[in-house]
Amino acid sequence: MYLHKISLSNFKNYGDQTLEFSPHRNFLSGENGSGKTNLLDAIHYLCLGKSYFHYSDLNCVKHNENYFRIEGNFLNEEKYRVTCAYQAGGKKELQKNGITYSKIADHVGLIPVVMITPDDQLLIDEGSEERRRFVDNAVSQIDHAYLEFLIDYNKVLAQRNAALKRFAEKRFVDRSLIESYDQQLAASGMKIFEARKKYFGKMIPVISDFYTLLSDHAEEVTASYESVCHHENLTDSLKRSFDKDCSTQRTNEGIHRDDFDFFLNRRSLKKFGSQGQKKSFLMALKFAQYELIRKEKNHRPILLLDDLFDKLDEKRSQNIFRLMSENGFGQVFITDTHEERVLNVLSQSEHSMTHYKIANGKVVNTFEATAK
Repeated sequence: MYLHKISLSNFKNYGDQTLEFSPHRNFLSGENGSGKTNLLDAIHYLCLGKSYFHYSDLNCVKHNENYFRIEGNFLNEEKYRVTCAYQAGGKKELQKNGITYSKIADHVGLIPVVMITPDDQLLIDEGSEERRRFVDNAVSQIDHAYLEFLIDYNKVLAQRNAALKRFAEKRFVDRSLIESYDQQLAASGMKIFEARKKYFGKMIPVISDFYTLLSDHAEEVTASYESVCHHENLTDSLKRSFDKDCSTQRTNEGIHRDDFDFFLNRRSLKKFGSQGQKKSFLMALKFAQYELIRKEKNHRPILLLDDLFDKLDEKRSQNIFRLMSENGFGQVFITDTHEERVLNVLSQSEHSMTHYKIANGKVVNTFEATAK
């Protein structure tokens, strides 16, 4: 699956722009704020129906406009025309071949995508929510039932938390209502737990393999999945924490508290890893996500690499290019502020790349960058 053409209207800093892409490697260069990352985010919208960076669609509407529209033509054994449109104050609409999805979640998994940005180091340095979101993103693109369970779980969790707040306000507890919520959370939560355990377990050895390829180091890399469900039935854990939940007015146990830990030589990567080690691990983690989706879906995701070579030395950059050349990656998009940096690395590669120069939300030049 690859993106052949994209058309943007009033998306972030783009007015009207149409571009055609190579099915292989595409390089976007330009200064900070020129629109490179915005273009990658538009592709992410078409693949998953949402922004990689913003919870609010309104943040993606161009200044002084009241709507945005993105259209992409994807080619594989089949052709897909995907359109995402949003009107300020209205509802976002996602279409495939002119037919509107009743639920945007129904689109997830059709066009797999993996995105890597400098901010992704939050996966290592910040709290568990970032890591859960990463795993949920990977598994949802593989297993549609997982995404449905996740949506159901979060809906019931919000209802349970709202009930706990009402109990505190009214000084009255409806235990039967909570038990009903607990049964629903346990049913969907155990399905989520089993899928996370299955798919993240498959990722762990792949993370180690990619880390070795990227870093040229012999450090032992591993990861683990922490969940209350490893030790206790989810219904029992919810019942056990009920008094605490009433006190804090929120649900303290459940798969929404799961975490994923990363280790280097059996020590916490978050606490003891250097910046270089974290960067290599992050790349290995994302490439493992790519490989998991590729194997489970039996076709290659689109790979979006934003400012990939920022703070990477030339050797690591060359390792990444070599990895992309030798491991059968499909369509790849790479952005960088310094075109010479990427072109220098490309000169050591055996693959050419279509190069787009971007300024102020416009593509000002396109040419073929040839390798050696």
